[in-house]
Amino acid sequence: MVSLIIGKPLLFPSPIAVIKRLYGLIITRNFWIITLLSLYRVGLGILIAIVLGSLVGLLCSFSKIIYEIIAPFVTIIKSTPVASFIILFIVLIKNGNEITPIIISSLMVFPIVFSNVYQGIKSINKELIEVCKVYNIPLKQQVSSLYAPSLMPYFSSALLSSIGLGWKAGIAAEVLCSPKISIGTELLNAKTYFENINVFAWTVTVIVISLIFEVVIMRLFKHLLKKYIKSSGGTYDNKKSN
Repeated sequence: MVSLIIGKPLLFPSPIAVIKRLYGLIITRNFWIITLLSLYRVGLGILIAIVLGSLVGLLCSFSKIIYEIIAPFVTIIKSTPVASFIILFIVLIKNGNEITPIIISSLMVFPIVFSNVYQGIKSINKELIEVCKVYNIPLKQQVSSLYAPSLMPYFSSALLSSIGLGWKAGIAAEVLCSPKISIGTELLNAKTYFENINVFAWTVTVIVISLIFEVVIMRLFKHLLKKYIKSSGGTYDNKKSN
């Protein structure tokens, strides 16, 4: 509708024109190289953040001292504009153009995963923990029957909230950093040469990858968790996890 109202394809192309351009990009080898490299950078950053956020969240849930040390840094990360981090890393890090998107996606995901894991552990009924201690229930069974099912809704929420955010932040970092081969660089080039149709085509690519990213990771995570809980003698409540 906007395209029809404006009537200027160069400024605001029609959906059909964007789909045709996207198809023209998809059939080229260069498109897949660019997409996979961006996916690698941002995906690596998200994976690092998930692992670190989970570990730090677990440590903080069992140690108030560690939480008091970590909490201010998490607040700073959440409060600082992404652009400030990007500029800082470009200036300070050697070969920062390639590394910065990884760091930025990690910084965006880490606070969400950390907070949810921390809150998830803290929300577990203390009386149930005491019961496990009284009856000397093995740690492996405690994890599979108590901790994992209780933490599942919080961790799932963290993944849903953070994966898309990390992906978008990573692409934004690529736009400012302009790595040699990346989706962000293609967006910047499209803007520089006033090729708005390419901006729309690459934006559609980013959106589709983000959706696929979320679905694949969530299904993989739930499958692995279900397998682990069942192998450890626990029970998996699929309705509760959803």
